[in-house]
Amino acid sequence: MTNLLNARLFDGKTSAARDVTVEIFDRYIAVYYSDGKETNLSLTEILLCEKPNPGKPLRLRNKTDNGLRLVFDDNAAKQAVTNALPSLSVAEGSTHARFGLTLGITGFSILVVLLIWLGLPVVVNMLVAIYPKSQEIELGRSVREQVVALFGEDDGDTGKLTCAPGDRGQKAIDAIFDRFKATGALSYHYETTIIRSDIENALSLPGGQVLVFSGLLKNMNSPDALAGVMAHEIGHNEKHHSLNKLFSGAALSQLARLITGGAQVPVGFLLEQSYSRGMETEADQFAINLMRAASINTNDTAALFKRLSSESRYAKYSKILPEIFSSHPEMEHRIAQFGNANITGNLDIAAANWRALRNACDDEGPD
Repeated sequence: MTNLLNARLFDGKTSAARDVTVEIFDRYIAVYYSDGKETNLSLTEILLCEKPNPGKPLRLRNKTDNGLRLVFDDNAAKQAVTNALPSLSVAEGSTHARFGLTLGITGFSILVVLLIWLGLPVVVNMLVAIYPKSQEIELGRSVREQVVALFGEDDGDTGKLTCAPGDRGQKAIDAIFDRFKATGALSYHYETTIIRSDIENALSLPGGQVLVFSGLLKNMNSPDALAGVMAHEIGHNEKHHSLNKLFSGAALSQLARLITGGAQVPVGFLLEQSYSRGMETEADQFAINLMRAASINTNDTAALFKRLSSESRYAKYSKILPEIFSSHPEMEHRIAQFGNANITGNLDIAAANWRALRNACDDEGPD
């Protein structure tokens, strides 16, 4: 016989619990109510609802499971029951039910994730299609200022983060876009910003914003190479990739949290990068078609990509990391695409104008 133990009793008829005291005898459990009444539960008819678990109540029920639950909350009572009834069996039905419920919830969660993932491109494309162009243009200008502030490096004297190409440099930019406009493939008025930075990259933002980092300009040997980069960024704009990434980025972030239960792991990054690789490939194809229509050879663009892949400070990593970790397609494939395009024709840009553009961020300014 044990000492009196505090417990809660659910009779299976109502949802309310009654506070009771309990004594455990050799063959039965005596349950004492506050009004003086008493109930005896035969030990041969009693099961544990689940295995004892620290921090959780210990629950007993009838084998017939008529809804009755005898619940012990405090640690002393739980230990006393465990010691007095060491051979008490665990209800298999409850274990199977919990396993089935867990399996069902897991399957449902996977189904929801798949539906969201498969339906995401459709929803995002619908949002992109109805987004007003005027708002997209303003959005692009706003984001441009943020990118400049984030990545620009001031000149130390005036604090300027961007570089003015001057009249001659602007003529070189205009010559490139005039050739592209003549093809009829452009639906935006494009604005080019040169950011003072050693980064060897270019960016496309919504509404016709093209950002070129001075580090990339310095690595170019000809305006034809710049035209290839510009054509690629134009492809992002014309295919609405910038808006697409903007809308999908937030959704993919939430999807990653759903998959991982909120854990901060690179799943969201991988999903988003995978989504971007398709865009990069599409932009490359757009660029090749645009340069073909504008009669600008792509050999210099291929040479630029090859030089960047071998001389860049990140080159040693690009050769060992698989493509899934990069938003751009595998570099050798890109080089081959542009190098094998067999497009003839060159830009007619004065050497002085091209030199002024490349030197736009030099301390002495454009020539």
